[in-house]
Amino acid sequence: MTDDWNDYADDWDNSGDVKLYADRAFASLVSNIDLRAPIWKSKRVLDFGCGTGLLAEKVAPYVRELIAVDTSDKMIAVLKRKTLDKVTALCGDILDDGFRLGVGPSGFDLIYASSVCSFLPDFEGTVVSLARLLKPGGHFVQWDWLASGDEGFGLTPSQIRSALSNAQLQSTRVEQAFMIGADGTTLPVLIGVGVS
Repeated sequence: MTDDWNDYADDWDNSGDVKLYADRAFASLVSNIDLRAPIWKSKRVLDFGCGTGLLAEKVAPYVRELIAVDTSDKMIAVLKRKTLDKVTALCGDILDDGFRLGVGPSGFDLIYASSVCSFLPDFEGTVVSLARLLKPGGHFVQWDWLASGDEGFGLTPSQIRSALSNAQLQSTRVEQAFMIGADGTTLPVLIGVGVS
């Protein structure tokens, strides 16, 4: 992703569509992985491409630790001002060899990416790299707009399935998670889930 996201940081949390997307992503996460179960209080989570942390705000109360990472320094600045309990916000590209995630060898129980993967230059390679950060039995979850037409926007179910498969994730599932309005039209959002 590029620094263009910095242009959106100051007003990101004021968008009703953005907040609704986070609400629906969280609801679909809870329906796919019961984050409210007591066992999650001991779990570690990575929010990949966290933006201003709208989804992190919802997930953090249910887990031990949440690392939120984004390449936009302004998005991370907005997130840090929220001073969320159990959330560590980091700016940078975690796939860069020089980036220090500070997670040690233990890995993550859950990695999620909300409306991020379709913007990546190497979606499949990124999922492979992220899957390596999962503990055995850890979950990878992504939400992305369903690709439509020749616009080059979003992902298809087959693209998501392929990425999950190439990352050697098991119990993979790709389906429509919800519908949401954007720019005067209603668009489907896909969820992809895989287990390490």
